Amino acid sequence: MTERTENEAARDHASVDADLPIAWRWLALFFVLAFAITWAILIPTVKRVPQKRQTPFIIAAAFGPFVAATITVRASRGREGLRRWLREILSFRVPAGLYLKGALLLPGLLGGMHYGLYRILGGRADFSSAQPWYFYPAYLIPTALLTGGNEEPGWRGFALPALLTRFSPIVASLILGAIHSVWHLPMLGHYETTLVWYLFNLVPLTFLLNWFYLKSRGSVLPVALLHAGTNVVSTFLPTPDIVLGGHGTWMVLRGIVYWVIAIVLVVATKGALGPPAEAPAAQRLGMQAGKPAATAAE
Repeated sequence: MTERTENEAARDHASVDADLPIAWRWLALFFVLAFAITWAILIPTVKRVPQKRQTPFIIAAAFGPFVAATITVRASRGREGLRRWLREILSFRVPAGLYLKGALLLPGLLGGMHYGLYRILGGRADFSSAQPWYFYPAYLIPTALLTGGNEEPGWRGFALPALLTRFSPIVASLILGAIHSVWHLPMLGHYETTLVWYLFNLVPLTFLLNWFYLKSRGSVLPVALLHAGTNVVSTFLPTPDIVLGGHGTWMVLRGIVYWVIAIVLVVATKGALGPPAEAPAAQRLGMQAGKPAATAAE
């Protein structure tokens, strides 16, 4: 696989974003559209459509952030800017190891930590409902394309770089994690959880996804695999018992694991969400954390 050098990636990002800035009003438009598109589909679906027939509507709704980002980039940057943005975020030219980490290694680590915590707290091993691991790609790929990973062009490909023009990676992660959680509100009944517990899970997971995006040279493809992997790995490592004094449900234990990982990443990277050798990730996006990008025609 051909790989771009860091200098080439930096030149590409600088040339794109120097004359195609993201104004705050465009970021606001993106969030409004992402919610409007997704909720316009999901709210009637969960109220009126039998659960067995909801899947096509849920798939359509999951494209809300991608569609919102596409509309916003087209409106703010024009047709050529949209083409360049799509080429960048959907680029396959990233190190092959990132695909392996996103698809298998990191989801496996998270799933293993979750399962290990469950067992330490007294949960019993019961793999009667587990899927065999050779089915993993059959779960991962559709989820990456249709019900999770397809959100990433919006959240990481558009919103995160825009937030990094004014906020540090930590603050940007907190903001994006909170907004992403609220975006899921119509589905929380389907997930059998509450907004509080969803925030408890998704905010720290956002730190991990943002860190991984900042390593991926502007491409969302490895991040889409990681997003999908975190969604499906529990199918292969079931934790059926309630532990931790009756509070250790699946969402609670997974949230604890995510927070541990998030804290480790923040400490290890000194808040940059990337190793020192790759800290200029925001610069590769034509931005500096805490500073606005140059504003040409908004």
